[in-house]
Amino acid sequence: MKLNLFKLFILLVWPFATASAADVNMKFGKPTKEEMQMTTYEADPNADAVVLCRLTDVEYTVEVNGYLVDYHEKVRIKVLKPGGERVARVVVPFSKDVDSGNRVGGSKFSLKAGVFVMGTATSQVFEEAGGSLMDNAVGSYTDESVEDLKAVAFNQEGSKIVKTQLKKSDVRTTKLDDTEYQLEFTVPSVKVGTVIEYEYTIHSQLFWQLRDWYAQCDIPVVYAKLDMNIPNYLLFNIEEQGVKQRLSCTCTTGMMRYKLESDPLAAPVIANTNHYVCVGRNLEAIPKLDGMWNVNDYCAGITAELRRYSLRGINMMDYAKTWDQVDAMILDSDELGKRLTDHSPLADAIKAAGVQDIADQRERVAAVFKLVMSRVKWNGRYALRPVAPNELLKRGEGTNADINLLLLQSFIDAGLMAVPVILRTRNLGQLPYNFPSISKISTFMVGLVLPGGSKGFVDASAANADGTIGDLPKIMLSERARMLYNGRKGEWVNLRKLYETKK
Repeated sequence: MKLNLFKLFILLVWPFATASAADVNMKFGKPTKEEMQMTTYEADPNADAVVLCRLTDVEYTVEVNGYLVDYHEKVRIKVLKPGGERVARVVVPFSKDVDSGNRVGGSKFSLKAGVFVMGTATSQVFEEAGGSLMDNAVGSYTDESVEDLKAVAFNQEGSKIVKTQLKKSDVRTTKLDDTEYQLEFTVPSVKVGTVIEYEYTIHSQLFWQLRDWYAQCDIPVVYAKLDMNIPNYLLFNIEEQGVKQRLSCTCTTGMMRYKLESDPLAAPVIANTNHYVCVGRNLEAIPKLDGMWNVNDYCAGITAELRRYSLRGINMMDYAKTWDQVDAMILDSDELGKRLTDHSPLADAIKAAGVQDIADQRERVAAVFKLVMSRVKWNGRYALRPVAPNELLKRGEGTNADINLLLLQSFIDAGLMAVPVILRTRNLGQLPYNFPSISKISTFMVGLVLPGGSKGFVDASAANADGTIGDLPKIMLSERARMLYNGRKGEWVNLRKLYETKK
């Protein structure tokens, strides 16, 4: 029996058309009949919810002497089982009023955010500009805002699909600390069977810091796509990560048109771009389990660090290229490195107590620790940027960084070899392996070089607070911490391995 050509074409094409249509629905505002009737996710029948689609577009705007970056986020989720309603609550972190030390363009490093421009040539450029370029380029670039928020719940009621919109009363903003905020909203009328859609834009003046992007979460993800179009005035080191699953990523040369607001009559300018597209399909859920400090360490995703950049009319300038350069920046910082040569405000008390005469160095460490902790107490917070030790003593309490700086000065005054050890606490994830990252360093502790070359570590947040070397909280047991030395190369240490060996 013969098939006519039209029927043959339909039989051949139909399987592909069905597969393509079933792949992902990226039309927001129009959930399909299949999505509304969906009761389970075939790839993970136990999932109580599933991300149907997540689209993140990153777009840069070129300003007169700087840049702006917008993160456009769009998400569609299906609630499948009781418990899945929790996905209706969404938290969006953002920053405001970041300190001036957190700016690209300065010739000085600040521990607040760890931004620095290497080389004297850069400083000369800004000096020749009379300082005005630096002030204009980055002086007001300190804030982020969450804008254009929309959210809706779709529920099947009989033969109709009922939409419930997000209200202003469902949204709130919370200040977490001096610079960190979060916007939180809860999509209303969410229950088993609901399809949730929400979108928002993070408008950021922090153009030198690309946000980390993780495609996986605690529920499975059918489709996720990150699309970044970055002008080649800004060159980033991009690191792809993922333990069990990874993204499919490409980078091609693109272009963008822009007009400067200061000269609206000028013709549009064309700039070349690096266009990154990363796609994840059928991604498994990664729930937080006992012993898992940061779930993002296991997720398929992208992290980035600025490598080089230029402002209009200025040649390319380097961000830190190596960890040795990062070491030099920190050791040259006013907040930490340069204070290591200052005497401790407790130097007289240390001398009067005869601590420097204690022969056993471990006992001497414990004596200094006990003296310092009798004057101040830890406030429960971890930080990177310490206040001046005199200010700490006036307050009587401070972060681990505040107290650790005082400990460093006091150990040195007691005749001990003490150095800062920079790291990222385990709850925040690991430092990148493929490139140096200043912005991801979150705190520091005290490293001690003891007789025979053995090493010891002390932190102000130690539970027993008695100065016992190696008595560290688990949150500080990073697998990738770095000891900084004046006059010699820094050294990587695996604090977790040292701890496990000791146990």
